[in-house]
Amino acid sequence: MRRILLLSILMAFSLLHALTPITLQFGENEATYYRELLNLFDVTADQNEALVTSILDGDIFTIVRHKTLNFLEVIHLIGVDAPDSTHPDKTIEKLGLKSSEFVRVLLEDKRVLLTYDITPRDSYGRYLAYVWLPAVYEGNSYYVLFNLLALTNGYGQVYTTHPFNDYYMEIFIEAGRQAKLQRTGLWAEEGFANIPAEPLFNPIVYITNTGEKYHQYHCQNLLESRIPIRLSEAVYLGYEPCSVCRPPIIYIDPQ
Repeated sequence: MRRILLLSILMAFSLLHALTPITLQFGENEATYYRELLNLFDVTADQNEALVTSILDGDIFTIVRHKTLNFLEVIHLIGVDAPDSTHPDKTIEKLGLKSSEFVRVLLEDKRVLLTYDITPRDSYGRYLAYVWLPAVYEGNSYYVLFNLLALTNGYGQVYTTHPFNDYYMEIFIEAGRQAKLQRTGLWAEEGFANIPAEPLFNPIVYITNTGEKYHQYHCQNLLESRIPIRLSEAVYLGYEPCSVCRPPIIYIDPQ
């Protein structure tokens, strides 16, 4: 069995380990976030205002975009995998209902901002989005990332099947790791840790038709071709990291 071990993001993790947990108040409900990430929202990003209308699962809900004719659309949280609230396994279903309730009390009937990433929709046609929720902390107003709130508070696991921003991925991984260590939310429940999780860090990198290196998307060596591939697969096939763009590095144990 192959074990993928992350080696290349230690410097980024040194910052993440220094993150300070804070408590945010949403009406009568509280949730944990990180002080250093209060300004994570990019005001220049393409965004849509939307009203959350109903919760389908701990990572899926419906919205109506601002200034539309009440047309319902389904949103899937980027980077989050929550237990299915209608699963035939009653243990998983119980966990799914708790995850859905966390989303309901914080998002239902709330106005949020949506931003997007590399992959616009999942395999079921649902929009993949970052969901930004208004919050006030120490008298200042912010938009906090609900995807991160779900992981920080232990109501989902990191999901990397759909590629997304590597920096956000690193943050999500660390938030999920801390929630698991501290047995936060569903991590305190029997059975949650046994639900199969997605690979923690396996981003998309790029190779060429003739080269022997793998690269980041913006690399100057990708002028003639750019073939997307999972990092673990590139390493398994013998590609080496480009010395120019310095993409992530992992070690695959052959055992």
